[in-house]
Amino acid sequence: MALRSPFTVAIVAALSIAVPSAHAEPTPEQSAYCVAALKVRAEPLAQRVRRGDPAAEEQLLPIVTDSFAFIGSSYKQGVDSAKANEMLAAAEKAQTQLPRAELAKIQDACQAQGRQLFSHANVFERAFVARAARNRIERLRQRS
Repeated sequence: MALRSPFTVAIVAALSIAVPSAHAEPTPEQSAYCVAALKVRAEPLAQRVRRGDPAAEEQLLPIVTDSFAFIGSSYKQGVDSAKANEMLAAAEKAQTQLPRAELAKIQDACQAQGRQLFSHANVFERAFVARAARNRIERLRQRS
């Protein structure tokens, strides 16, 4: 098994039971595709956060949270960081060919699925993921 960063291990641990087995988890490829789509959606907001726009933080937080739900699902399935990054790069490349309207539909569907993954987590897991998302936004704010 490949080594994982402490942050990654913490995310995996928190989300290891976040999605009950009665609910189908996305495949690692589907997760990578959704993370890539949500990353595109998040980037303009992240730029605003870096410039100090507090309103952008409120809009960015749910997108980041939904992305963490997918990341946790993928790691829970045993995908190591190198493979996850490889799948993410392939998904990002594939999405560059999509018309904006089609990408927006995919982003909407991914965000809804991410919310569903997150909502199936218990209170502790949701709090952990929400904290991780807030920490990510805080790092963006510090880069400004």
